[in-house]
Amino acid sequence: MVALSATIQDVVRDLTAQSTPLTLAAALRRPITVDDVAPFILFDPHNYARRLVTRGNGWELRLLCWRPGQTSSLHGHGRSACAFRILRGSAVESVLGSRDRVWAPGDVIAEEGGELVHQVGNAGPDALLSLHAYSPPLPVDAPSPLEGRSVVIVGGGLSGVALATHLLRRANANLRIFLVERGPWIGRGVAYGVESRVFRLNVPASRMSLDPEAPDDFVRWARAEAAPNAFLSRVQYGAYVVERFRDALRKSSGKLRLMRGEARRVDRDAVLLSDGTRLPAEVVVLATGLAPRLAPGTLPDDARVVDAWDECAVAGLPHSGKLLVLGAGLTALDVLAQLEVCGFRGEATVLSRRGLLPRPHLSSPRSAPPLRRELVDDAPQDLRGLLAWGRRVVRESERRGEPWQLAIDSIRPHVQRLFRGLPPADRARFVRSVRPYWDVLRHRAPAEAYALVDGWKALRRLEVLAGCIASCEAREHGLHVEIRVAGGKTRQERYDAIVRCIGPALERAEAEAPIVRDLIATGRAIADPAGLGIMTDEEGRVVGPGEPEGAAVFALGALRRASSWETTSVPDIAVHALALAKRIVS
Repeated sequence: MVALSATIQDVVRDLTAQSTPLTLAAALRRPITVDDVAPFILFDPHNYARRLVTRGNGWELRLLCWRPGQTSSLHGHGRSACAFRILRGSAVESVLGSRDRVWAPGDVIAEEGGELVHQVGNAGPDALLSLHAYSPPLPVDAPSPLEGRSVVIVGGGLSGVALATHLLRRANANLRIFLVERGPWIGRGVAYGVESRVFRLNVPASRMSLDPEAPDDFVRWARAEAAPNAFLSRVQYGAYVVERFRDALRKSSGKLRLMRGEARRVDRDAVLLSDGTRLPAEVVVLATGLAPRLAPGTLPDDARVVDAWDECAVAGLPHSGKLLVLGAGLTALDVLAQLEVCGFRGEATVLSRRGLLPRPHLSSPRSAPPLRRELVDDAPQDLRGLLAWGRRVVRESERRGEPWQLAIDSIRPHVQRLFRGLPPADRARFVRSVRPYWDVLRHRAPAEAYALVDGWKALRRLEVLAGCIASCEAREHGLHVEIRVAGGKTRQERYDAIVRCIGPALERAEAEAPIVRDLIATGRAIADPAGLGIMTDEEGRVVGPGEPEGAAVFALGALRRASSWETTSVPDIAVHALALAKRIVS
């Protein structure tokens, strides 16, 4: 039995008297030094070490010793409350659903048990010592081992977290997952990282389940059984994804470590991060998501030019005057809704290359009837013929008295196969010339978004314009813009601000992550001739010029567009993530 220092004995008396999160923290605020825990210090070269200092009736005290770079997995404490104190070094705590927090020597952190899922690690160059009090005691005596089958997921947005959730639900104790994310959020990405409830989903709640095998899961979670086809808020969906991920983490036998950083390279059996960290990998999944399209070089670096996803900047725009909304997709409609809520009473111009707004959803969504098998089998494998075939499907639907929306929805399940059947030149032509027209039919807007557009138009407060910015000059009293419209004509306008809603990048040069560039450069991936990304097979496995060696590399989400196109909506991502998880654990 190791003799406890006088200070630790005082801590023990505090813990024995009462053990709540506040009293745990209060006990650790005593003047504890490294000398008080010196007999318990032990470092492991492979994993952080957890040493029991002492245990009482309903509580325990542990010292955790960390070498630089060592972290716990993302974990919960069940019903145990926890408080910990940093004795030496610097710790980074990642709490699921929140931004990372950095703790310094002397900091004491109190945390409730129950829903909390967090990860603690040594972020500094020196050793880290942290003293932890738990009530009741934890059921295990050692940190989880690093050994086991290893999967590295590059990207912690919706795609990466959907896959991780399905893997954790099916994992045994041998599975180790590394989730690599350079941003501050997990599971939300750009689309679901907003805080304003004005931003809404453009897919009914009934089709937004993260689990295709439980299609009503999101509806039940949101308690929307009375209105399953409602278009709920994006922030609500982000909370749902994080909660399902949290549930999977707390219940799984597998372990997941969050790695903050950027993946640069795939070696034969590992992924290398930009800081030199090497993650062992039997399977690598690229889930890097949608990158924003590069802003036109004609726009000045000016505070009056803001991004649509910068909610504070949009909320801080003038409440009168003239605004230019650059881009005419669903994000532009979200911005108009946010301006309305913020009390904007001025005029807005929505500018895009073709001036096409998303078409409306049906006011009462219905399931589309499946296409006849022979009709699908007869679909041409060239772009011109395929477009004529699509028009015929719509005409037949309308002759039956069905709205065109149902015809588009009936084509949707076959888009990946149809796109894959096109020659590369036709795929490139589709993206360049046809995609904008398909997008407005496919990515439709809720009826309330269209009601706002119609209301602004009726008041002559909204103009939708086809064209592009030829030049933009920032002056003291506004942004002076030259717009090139159809026919080569130009018009001069002055705006009080510009909001960029220019959508996701399409070209590989804009969207490509460093790890993807490395795969292409080393011959492990083939660049898509249409410029969309990299080639994958039907299961999402990255296609190289030769026989694959080492870790199996898969793509999920936007990176599969080159081969399948329709891979970025939640219903598609959920199906692909589930199928890939089953393949990995089989």
